[in-house]
Amino acid sequence: MKNYIILFFFLLSVGVFGQNGKIIDRKELNWKADKGIIKIVMQNGKLKDKYHYLNDVQIEKITYESDGLKVKGYLVQPKNTGKFPCIIYNRGGNQEFGKLTPKKAVFILARVASWGYVVAASQYRGNDGGEGKEEFGGKDVDDVLNLIPLFEHLKNTDTSKMGLYGWSRGGMMTYLSLTRTNKFKAAVVGGGASDLRKVMETRKDTFETVYYDNIPNYAKDKADALNSRSAINQVENICKTTPILMLHGTADWRIVPEMALDLSKAFIKNKIPHRLVLFEGGNHGLSEFNDEVDDMARQWFDVYLKKDKKLPDLQPHGR
Repeated sequence: MKNYIILFFFLLSVGVFGQNGKIIDRKELNWKADKGIIKIVMQNGKLKDKYHYLNDVQIEKITYESDGLKVKGYLVQPKNTGKFPCIIYNRGGNQEFGKLTPKKAVFILARVASWGYVVAASQYRGNDGGEGKEEFGGKDVDDVLNLIPLFEHLKNTDTSKMGLYGWSRGGMMTYLSLTRTNKFKAAVVGGGASDLRKVMETRKDTFETVYYDNIPNYAKDKADALNSRSAINQVENICKTTPILMLHGTADWRIVPEMALDLSKAFIKNKIPHRLVLFEGGNHGLSEFNDEVDDMARQWFDVYLKKDKKLPDLQPHGR
C-alpha cells in the first residue's frame, strides 16, 4: 500500500510540475503587418541595411508552462540549421508596464538572436494574458528558470551554453536566477535593480506602490521582501562561475549608478567574476549608446558561450 501511495504522489508531481517549459501554444509574429514597425525598418519597400537581420530570424509569440501556469512569452530563433547557444532575455517593468511587445521582439530579441542565439523571454506570470500573478522577484523567478527546459525541448539548441540578459527589473530577475542555478555561462545586466530599498529611497516618484501592488504580503514584512529580492543582500548566493557584464549610465535616475558601484564592490569581495562599465551621461536605457551596448553584450556572450573563454583568475597576482 505504501508503494502505491508513493507512486501516486510521484505521478501527481509529474502531472503538475513535470511539464515545465512545455510550449503550449506558438504563433509566428507577423511584424510586416505592423505599420509602426514597417515605418521604422523599411525604406522604398525594402529593409534598411540596419534591419537586414530580420530576414535571418523567426519570431514567435508563445505560451509555455511554468509551475502549472500558462505563461506568455516570446521565442526567437535563427533560420539557419544547426545547434545554437541560448539566451534568456529578462524584461523590465512590472505587470503590463514594460512588457514585451512586437516592437521589442523585433528591435531587441530578434537582434540578439541574429548574433547566432536562440532567445526566449517571459512576460512573467499574470501578464499579457498569462495565468497567475507576478510577484516582482518572488515565485515568478521560476518563469525565467522554466525557460531552461523549454530550450531542452528544442532540436536546434545547445543547452550546455546558456546566457542571461536582463535590463532594469530584468536585471533583478537575472541576479535572482543566478542565486538558484549554475547553468548559465554568461550574463549581461543593464541598469540592474540590485537594491530595492535604495530604488525606493532614490526615486522621485512613489515607487513603493509597485511593491505593494506586486509583492505578496509586502506590508507585513517589508524588510524580508526587499532583502530577498535585492542582489546586494544575496551576493554570497550568486553563482561564482557565471561572469557578469554590468552596464550602467551615470545619469540614470531610475536605478542610480551607485547601486552598480556598491554591487561591484561586493562582487570583488566575494570573488564573483564581473566587469562594470559606466557610460558617462547615459540614461536608464543607455539609448545614447545603443551601438556600444550591442557590441559589448554580443562580445561578452560570444566569448563565453561560443569561444568557451576560461573564467578569469580573481586571486591577486602579477607584479
